[in-house]
Amino acid sequence: MSTKLLSRRWNIAPRTLERWRAEGRGPQFVRIGRHVRYRQIDIQAFEAKHIETAGPAPTLTVVECAA
Repeated sequence: MSTKLLSRRWNIAPRTLERWRAEGRGPQFVRIGRHVRYRQIDIQAFEAKHIETAGPAPTLTVVECAA
């Protein structure tokens, strides 16, 4: 997948992916000549690693007031 397509998938700027590559962050990529491509398996691995789930629902404590 190209940088352009992946940036659309994740709704980020292509420049963000370029910066991540330079910093050694982001998904693994393959460079073929001057072209950069991301393999589907690497995209999925990166997404799985960065899944965030909501924590448990907060509990409410009942407090009685003297009337």
